Amino acid sequence: MINIFAYVALVVIWSTTPLAIKWSAAELSFAGGIFWRIFLSAVLVFCILLIRREKLFFKPKVWRFYFIASMGIGPNFLLVYWASLSIPSGLIAVMFSTTPFFIGLLSYFWLGNNVFTLKRVLALCIAVVGLVIIFSDQLVVVGENGVYGVLAMLISILSFAFSTTWMQKVGADIPILQTTAGGLIFSIPLLGVFWWVFDGTSPLNVSFLGGASIIYLGVVGSVVGFLLYYFLLHRITAYLTSTVGMISPVFAVTLGIFVAGEVLSLQLLVGALLVLLGVVIYHVKFSFLPFVGAK
Repeated sequence: MINIFAYVALVVIWSTTPLAIKWSAAELSFAGGIFWRIFLSAVLVFCILLIRREKLFFKPKVWRFYFIASMGIGPNFLLVYWASLSIPSGLIAVMFSTTPFFIGLLSYFWLGNNVFTLKRVLALCIAVVGLVIIFSDQLVVVGENGVYGVLAMLISILSFAFSTTWMQKVGADIPILQTTAGGLIFSIPLLGVFWWVFDGTSPLNVSFLGGASIIYLGVVGSVVGFLLYYFLLHRITAYLTSTVGMISPVFAVTLGIFVAGEVLSLQLLVGALLVLLGVVIYHVKFSFLPFVGAK
């Protein structure tokens, strides 16, 4: 029962964070929204370490691993928050669901691990077609800003995948709580510089919606989301945990339409569905075509 509760909670969190990102970025700025979110998350996780009487720097050169982890937080979320100003929140969730493709490609060329079977190559091709459709739709409907937003999302996903793959290459045996705290804390200087340059304002002057979005993202979106994700990885299979990334974009798109009034064209929906179809095919473990194996 607790596994089911954690799974559903994680789906809810991952489905709602894109819309909360859009609200907080529009209320403050893309730099202010992410800085105060990560700052709040870092403080909370560091307090948890203090309560548990655990050290952040518990062995030599661990700072290097935290720096690598921060590369998947700071640059990644700066681009996500900036992209949220020009593209729908549901599209953010859809595009981020393609992360396994990027990690797979980097693992192949960097670590020498070939995770691409014929089935997964087909899945990648379908997702690429979907992304091309999304590009063309954003160029027509939103203009250059929409295309730049999609490009920013692709670079942000690559940043996250690069950080994840590099951490696998380093292979340091760092506890989950320390990894989360170190990555968050080490990302603050970069985010602080961007906040000072592009924003510099206090979150105390924002509306209730903007403030609530920052608190929700800092406490629930980051801290609780991380803990639930890693909890599920230890309680159920990695495959079943990864299905959260297939389900949440559907709810994120629905929330964007009915809660935020976002208008999605038919072409954008087709592109998003193709991306999600590629993600599903990438993850499924059964053979769905006579000539395509499931391995």
